[in-house]
Order: sequence, then C-alpha cells, then structure tokens
Amino acid sequence: MPATVSLGSTGEDVKRVQRALGRRLEYNPFGPRTGNFDAELETAVKSFQQDNGLVVDGIVGPPTWAKLPSYREASPTLQLNSTGPAVAWLQQALAGSDIGIEFAPYQGPIDGIFGTETEAAVRAMQTWAGVSADGVVSDDTWFIWMTPGSAQQLTLEAACGLLKNLPV
Repeated sequence: MPATVSLGSTGEDVKRVQRALGRRLEYNPFGPRTGNFDAELETAVKSFQQDNGLVVDGIVGPPTWAKLPSYREASPTLQLNSTGPAVAWLQQALAGSDIGIEFAPYQGPIDGIFGTETEAAVRAMQTWAGVSADGVVSDDTWFIWMTPGSAQQLTLEAACGLLKNLPV
C-alpha cells in the first residue's frame, strides 16, 4: 500500500496520485507530474473524495487509495532507439489519423522503431503543447492533451491506447 500523502508531501506516491487523477481528467492532465502535493492537487483530491463518498479531508490514505484506479505507474519512457509496440502506437497517434492535431503530423513508417522522424514529431508536439521539447516521451509528454477545447479530452497516453485493458 502506498504511503499516506497530503499537502506538503513529496515523492513517488504523490506522482502516483497525480497520474491517477490526471488519467481520470480530475487533475490537470497537462502535467507536470512534479511529485509535490500542492494546493491544486489537494483541491483535486477533495473533489475526488466528495465524488466517491469519502471523508473530504484532502489526505490520500488507505480509503482514498482504495478508490483510485489501480494503475498508477508511469507509462514507458520512449526515446531515440526505443523499439516495440508502444513506439508503433505512439507513431500512429502522432500521425493524427483519427484526431485533429494542430502540429505537423508524423509521416514516417509505423514500424515500432523510435528513429529521428519519430523524435522530430515528438519535439513538434512538445513545442506545440508548451512542454520541454527534448524528444523524450516520459510522464509529462504522455499527459499532453491532444485535443484541447474538444469534448474528447484525449491525452497522448490515451490516444496511444496504453490505458486500454488496464485495471480501473
């Protein structure tokens, strides 16, 4: 069981709360996942507690952890030379075939190999989203909102299908 965390707490368990609420779009889906339990996160926790019939105290202890989705870990970090299905899903999402992205789409092969074309597309998306354009897909990049202002509210993580079939 993760540690009890509240306003002023720091660390990986706070990041787990930030991810869990961000995936539910109950906390700023744009990031960053700082690991700092601040007033904004406390407000999100209280709202989650209220919506789930919990004591509304802003403290993430055993009752709140039990109601949060069980998948709280970061999606994989992808960067130049990474390979595998997650890279292919990323390439597909960056190609923009089924979402209306507002940056130059990825036009390379959907081959599961994170090469320079994939890196350039990631940097373009990061620049568009206003996050550090380092070409690495880690926590903050996974939480970029691909369809801002739309009813779809789709993060890159969700657009890649990484959250499908995970326990809720």
